[in-house]
Amino acid sequence: MATYLITGANRGIGLEYCRQISARGDQAIAICRESSSELEELGIQIETGVDITSEESVQTLAKKLQDIPGSDAQVMVITEERDYSV
Repeated sequence: MATYLITGANRGIGLEYCRQISARGDQAIAICRESSSELEELGIQIETGVDITSEESVQTLAKKLQDIPGSDAQVMVITEERDYSV
């Protein structure tokens, strides 16, 4: 079973990734600023309050995930349309 971190998971393509990944039996960890009722209905792990454009926010998430069994992600799916160039 693979583990996926999916950003922008509360709606749109991110939510659909969560649906399909969990339906096929892989672990989906939803990353978003705020959850949605549709996301919560999936019964997967949801990490809210995360702004992936903020290094501090991403570091906090990384520390939190270290303490969760089975959260060693093999794949990160970024679904937000932003410019991440430095």
